[in-house]
Amino acid sequence: MRMKRSYRSVVSLTLVLLLAVSLFAGVVNGAKSNEVVRLKHWVWLDNPNDPTFANMVKQFNATHPNIQVDLEVVPWGDFHTKLLTAAAGGGLPDTSAFKLTWIPEFTGLNALQPVDSYLRSWKARSDIQPNLWNVYKVTNDKKTYVMPWVIQVLYMYYRPSLFKQAGVQVPKTWDDFLEAAKKLTVDKDGDGKIDQYGFGMRGARYGHEPWGSFVFSNVKGNKIMDKGKVVFNTADARKGNQFYIDLYRKHKVVPPTAPRDGFAEIIANFKSGRTAMVVHHIMSSPDMVKTFGDDVSAFAVPAGKYGRWTSLGDTENAMYSTSKYKKEAFTFIAWLAEKEQIDRWCRASGNVPVCKSVQAMEYYQNNRFMKASFESMPYAHVYPVTPVMGEWIESLWPATTQQALEGAITADQMMKTLAEAMGKK
Repeated sequence: MRMKRSYRSVVSLTLVLLLAVSLFAGVVNGAKSNEVVRLKHWVWLDNPNDPTFANMVKQFNATHPNIQVDLEVVPWGDFHTKLLTAAAGGGLPDTSAFKLTWIPEFTGLNALQPVDSYLRSWKARSDIQPNLWNVYKVTNDKKTYVMPWVIQVLYMYYRPSLFKQAGVQVPKTWDDFLEAAKKLTVDKDGDGKIDQYGFGMRGARYGHEPWGSFVFSNVKGNKIMDKGKVVFNTADARKGNQFYIDLYRKHKVVPPTAPRDGFAEIIANFKSGRTAMVVHHIMSSPDMVKTFGDDVSAFAVPAGKYGRWTSLGDTENAMYSTSKYKKEAFTFIAWLAEKEQIDRWCRASGNVPVCKSVQAMEYYQNNRFMKASFESMPYAHVYPVTPVMGEWIESLWPATTQQALEGAITADQMMKTLAEAMGKK
């Protein structure tokens, strides 16, 4: 009798312990089955008056009664600082809009939650443009810390009427591009001065993005870094860089102001007819159409020896390691990345959809700038995300490029300086 009582006691105690462990595990891994979870999501909006995103959150809340998202719109100028302050001192949201270039800072603070384990069972994963999953792996641990949202891909704008007048076709290679640029560089009024240049070169800040198309398309594998080492200073890549410098110094198919032309200048030159081609992305297209109507179109940047390379602008969504409700947090940012939400947001914002099913819709296929973006997407990349890249992009690249364009240093010296600086630890 004593043994039976003791056995029952042990069984009862075991069941109690198992129940406690089960309940504790439920709290650690997410909400209890009957609990309504409240998540905080931070976002910046290019147009703070656009209600689309807020209405999307309302829709999510209505269709997910056990998960309620509280939205906070943070101005872009304050966003990164506010996130970083919260990561260092506490107070991070569960999820937020995010940029790939921020990943080293936030992984250094152990603030980001990898999503790889959740992705394995996410049914919509195969609908995302395949190249993007490689783009998102920017850290040495090759983990995925963000979920897809929207992108912009650089391509080449051109004027069909000017191409027709010059008797040129859309260039497929950089050699074709040079021949077209030469024919498009003309004295239109016969006064002995060039009125129209073939290409609008951006020698000032952020010109590194279009420059990359000339150089990295001539690197085997289109790689900038490999296993932490800079690999773009090759003989073929140096030829690509020399080609770029020669557009200004030798062939004179770009405006004489090119070394110091920034975004405002290259767009103004194109819109005024001073240049016939310029590199930018989809967000410039509404203004281009307003200026030219049907007489403006776009094509993927030409190919070098090893194919094409173009730059990608990104906005993703991330979740944070401090969230108590990671399963629910992933549910929300995964929902944002699905077909219906991507379509709705891209129609409202003008961004490029990341879902193949959305790209195939007639609305996007009938947009020539979207089509140029889709054609460019398989070749789209981001620059390495390392601690030195901020200074490299903001000051070193423009200063070094201006020196090469103006003849103070050679094109090869320019490449050596850029490669060594990028490789610093």
